[in-house]
Amino acid sequence: MEGTAGGNDVELLCKTLQFEHKLFYFDLKENPRGRYLKISEKTSSTRSTIIVPVNGIVWFLDLFNYYVNTDEREAFSKELKLDTKVFYFDVGENKRGRFLKVSEASVSRNQVQ
Repeated sequence: MEGTAGGNDVELLCKTLQFEHKLFYFDLKENPRGRYLKISEKTSSTRSTIIVPVNGIVWFLDLFNYYVNTDEREAFSKELKLDTKVFYFDVGENKRGRFLKVSEASVSRNQVQ
């Protein structure tokens, strides 16, 4: 196990993916309440993070794979409810093309994309 971050959080695994001008960080962490997956997107001006509880990682990946393996014209928005969180998967489009927007809402935080 590598170092700690954010108090008692221990980093178990860390992977980084760069795509165009964005960096994506996938960190599997553990604290006294259990394990979780922290997914962060960083651009030159912003950083957004969502936290997926360990009991929802498989469900989260299933939904993510749905979008990877579905014809873009057939894809539609989905929700994943886990404990006190709701994850929203939405397909969008801008001048650079189509994209998947994943956002999180919970009782204690505003919606994060």
